Amino acid sequence: MAGADFTIEQYRRRQRFWDLLESRYVIHLVLFLAVFFIVSPLVWQLVTSLKTREGVLALTYLPLEPTLAAYERALFDRGFWRAVVNSIIIASTSTVIVMVLGTPAGYVFSRFRFPFDNAVFVFVLFTRLFPPIGLVTPYYRIMTTTGLLNTKVGIVVANVYLWLPLVIYIMRNFFITIPHALDEAARVDGCTKIQAFRHVVFPVVLPGFAAGTILTFLYSWREFLFAFTVSTDLNSMTIPVATFLFVGDAGIDWGAMAAASIVAVIPSALVVIFFQRYIVVGLTGGMKG
Repeated sequence: MAGADFTIEQYRRRQRFWDLLESRYVIHLVLFLAVFFIVSPLVWQLVTSLKTREGVLALTYLPLEPTLAAYERALFDRGFWRAVVNSIIIASTSTVIVMVLGTPAGYVFSRFRFPFDNAVFVFVLFTRLFPPIGLVTPYYRIMTTTGLLNTKVGIVVANVYLWLPLVIYIMRNFFITIPHALDEAARVDGCTKIQAFRHVVFPVVLPGFAAGTILTFLYSWREFLFAFTVSTDLNSMTIPVATFLFVGDAGIDWGAMAAASIVAVIPSALVVIFFQRYIVVGLTGGMKG
């Protein structure tokens, strides 16, 4: 009996321990710490961007004389506004191309059977498994040979390569969730395959299309490696690359760099805030199948 009582007491202690871990107080504490570690660097950047050159080096947390001089230095004196325009053009163009190519490709892989269809689909995904750093040298050689070095088109090509397989995978899995009977009913009503896709199936997967669009834009907006490889001046530099230029040989303009970082984060933050529902759909529904 003593052994049984000991076992029951152990079980009760373990149960109390797990009940404590699953309590709302512990959950709220964990969530608070997660939000703190994510938000505190952004708050620190914002505060630093409002300080003077001397205030950045002062041992104070808040700016003694708040000023927007760092934003003026970053956007106009250093020409950072051109990088903002480049990023908008490159990210938008990359997103349009990826979605125009990836959406019908996902539909084809989900609906039609052809020789080696699964092998082709796996190959498409496999092309994205190569570590990007291993592709930098051939990418640079190709851009140099084709005359696309230091051009927006060269960066768009890299973004399409990076994110097209992801969109094909997401859209394919969304299309798989749509019953084939929907296509067949449209065909019975006289629609061609293209009309069935355009007027019947595609409207059903609009949430998935929106998710793919948002994710592609966000990923293209933050891409650094390939943009850094081919960009030599502000004619084609994107925001991540231009922000890196604030690190000089003689010193670092911390205030201007913080201001540039805040400007870079604002579009991504707005997209996440207003379209987070579609992002969740893309990261959950699009990964099934």
